[in-house]
Parts: sequence; structure tokens; C-alpha cells
Amino acid sequence: MPVSLPLTFDLSSESEFYAQVSAGIQAAEQANCQFLSLGLPLPTVDPLMLLAGLMQVSGESEHFYLEQAGQIVAACGAVATRHAQGDQRFTQLQRFSEQTLSRVWAIAPAEPRVFCQFSFWEHTGSNRGVLPRWQVMQHLDHVWLTLNCALETSTPHRLWQDWQLVQRALAHLLADPPPCPPPLGIALPPLPQQYEQFIASANRALQLLGEGDLEKLVLAAALTLEQPQEFSWLGTLHNLRQHHGNCYIFSVGQQRQPVFVGASPERLVKIANGVLWADALAGSRPRGQTLQEDQNLRHGLYQSPKERYEHQVIVEFLCQTLQQLGMICEVPPQPRILELSHIQHLQTLVQAPVPRPTHILQVVAALHPTPAVAGYPASRAQHWLRQLESFDRRGYAAPLGWVTPNGEGEFIVGIRSAQLQGNCAHLFAGAGIVKGSQPEREWQEILWKFQTMIAALA
Repeated sequence: MPVSLPLTFDLSSESEFYAQVSAGIQAAEQANCQFLSLGLPLPTVDPLMLLAGLMQVSGESEHFYLEQAGQIVAACGAVATRHAQGDQRFTQLQRFSEQTLSRVWAIAPAEPRVFCQFSFWEHTGSNRGVLPRWQVMQHLDHVWLTLNCALETSTPHRLWQDWQLVQRALAHLLADPPPCPPPLGIALPPLPQQYEQFIASANRALQLLGEGDLEKLVLAAALTLEQPQEFSWLGTLHNLRQHHGNCYIFSVGQQRQPVFVGASPERLVKIANGVLWADALAGSRPRGQTLQEDQNLRHGLYQSPKERYEHQVIVEFLCQTLQQLGMICEVPPQPRILELSHIQHLQTLVQAPVPRPTHILQVVAALHPTPAVAGYPASRAQHWLRQLESFDRRGYAAPLGWVTPNGEGEFIVGIRSAQLQGNCAHLFAGAGIVKGSQPEREWQEILWKFQTMIAALA
């Protein structure tokens, strides 16, 4: 990605803005670039609320939002989009991101990224990459805007208009912040049909495990809720970020499609500065009602042979897969406990130096689906999931994230999630079946996971 010398923009003077952007456009044309990115500082502002304001003033419905521990990336609109399907979808979007970001001319400290969403199954759902029109990033107390534009339509006037839309969104935000309705207080409904199907599938999985056909199978359940009024993705996202600060809070939407929201505890992979991090997350217990009960449940989780075995399958899969990509993994000797609001998990963080050239989407393609969301061995697990699950997972348990111009980035796994469309909310949750699993107990785990989203719906 060619980068011009950093510029200090006079954002109060339209003529000065025009002059500086014109110079950048001329340099981009001489470099045969296809896209232009302009970086601008913003006042300290909540990126989620600014995203909502931008969508309101621009009429855009396409958006991407990802937040974790004070690091936020929010984007809306689309300058370039690529849809993909089939077993080459990761390769196709890798090529799209490489070609797109290599043809960006950046003015000032812009950080253009391509945002990607995948479906669980290769031939269904949405697999797409997007270079957004607006991108807002927050790191600690610093907030930065990147304006992207196709060079063939880039004019100083167009970029000035896009900047003015940001100003309008900021003004709306200060004068009339977007409402974030509180949780609806929906109770978990009886699920007799889902219960019977899950128990039957879990018993079938145990039979397959006993026959040696599988080592693990992760069975999911789906739940549809309907309300008289429309669900609010913004309110739901706001509620999730209030109560699940140690998760990845996300929302992805596109025109005339459901909005996919959630609070995922699971990072699939992150690559930054030549180092990779991946999460092994498996083994679960609920949170206790008292401190003593919570400690007892945590101790039971840590000492359970069944939960430790289920977790170790994930760790070994990650290490074997990464080794096949030429990486030497560093693995802590023991897992730690990740405590969430309704549930706690065994977690191991795997780290490895990344050999060059390795693109993050190569790693995503090799890892998806992990034994944490499908089972092991992968091919047999996916075969039986097609037989035993009667619904399409769509984006549930699939990767979503972003790619930088140097092929690094971060992807999470879309679990603890729901698809919101009008007055319908489609929720998904899963539980891993291994030898020693008790179907009734695994069903309770499904219910705990459903509760994360139900408690946040607005």
C-alpha cells in the first residue's frame, strides 16, 4: 500500500482540504492505484454511537463492528465488495483483500482494512469481503477515521462531502444520542422440540464415539423468538457490551439481510507484528449463585477428566494445524479459566512466530472449523453434523474479522450469537459431545449459552 507523506489537514477550510486531497489524488493516479484512503483524527467519541449516527445520516445499512478490551473497529458503507462461495471462498477473499489493499493510496495516517464474514458451511450463507466507505478505529483514548473512495470517483468534493457526513453524525450524536433501549426481559421459552432432537442427536453421537468413528462432535441447537416490535441491533449490541466486556462484541449487517450480533468469547486467530495468537476454548461450567458455589464449579471444571480431554483435543488440533503451516507453537503447560457472566470455560492461548509470506486468511482456512465448533476428526464431524442438525448454521460458529494491507489481522468465531431481522431473532448455541458426556447436562449448557443473547435482546 503506497503511503504519501503525512499531512495535517485544515478541516475548517474547504479550499485547503481540496488542495491537499487533489495532490493526493494526483499521486495515486501516477502510482496506478485504484483506491484512495484519507486518515483524519476524531475527538474522543464512542465509535458505536458514531457508527449508528453515520448510518442514519448516510442511509447505509452495511456495517461491521468489533470491540474487545477497549480496541474498537467500526465501519459502514462499501467502496469495494466481493462475494465468494464454495471450498475456495477463503482463497478468493484472500486474493480480493490482497488486490484491493495493494491498490490503495493512503493520505496521512490512514489504516484501510478489508472486513470479512464467512458462513459455517461453504455452499450456504454469506461469504464476503468489503472495503468500507467509512472506518472508525479506537485504541485506548485515540479515535481515528479512515475515508475510503474508489479513485475513479474520487474528487476533493466527494471526500469533503463524506467528511461533512461525519460532522453531521457527530453533531447528531452530541445533540441527540441514538437511543439504546434496555433489554426486553424475555424469558427462555420451553423448547420441547429442540430438546428431543438434541438428546437424540447426542445419543447418536455417543454411539459414534463408542464405535471409534469420532473423537468429538459439537451439536448445536437453534431457537427463533418473535416479538410484536422489531428487535434493535444497536440496543442489543449496547447491552452486550455492558455485560460482556471480556468477550468480542460484534455486529455485521448488509442490505436486506439479517444483522448478525453476538458476544463471542473465542478468538480464532490474530496476527500482529509477525506473531500469531490462537485460542483453545472448550470445557464449560455455569457460574455459581454464590462465591462458594462459583469456586466449587470452577474447581470441578478444572479437575474434570472429561472437560480436560475435550479441551486438549482443541489444543492439539491448533498446534498440529499451525505446524503444518510452518509454525512452532508456544503452549502454556496448563489451561486457565475464562469467567463470563453466565458460564466459564477452560482456555489456552497458543502463540507462534509467523513465517513469511503467510496471509491471515490462509490460517483461517486451515483452522475452520475447529474441533471447538464442529468436532474431530473434521471431515467425519462435518459429515455427521449435516446428518444430525436440521437447520443451517449460517454465520453461527463461522469466522469474521478484518485484514490489513500486510496480510495480518484478527478473526473471531461467531458464537453466543443471534441473527436479527425485523421482529424475529434466530439464536444458536452448541455443546461438545465426547466420551463421558451426559446428554442432559450438555442440554443445560445449551440453555446457559442461549441465555447470553436472550438477556441482551432489545
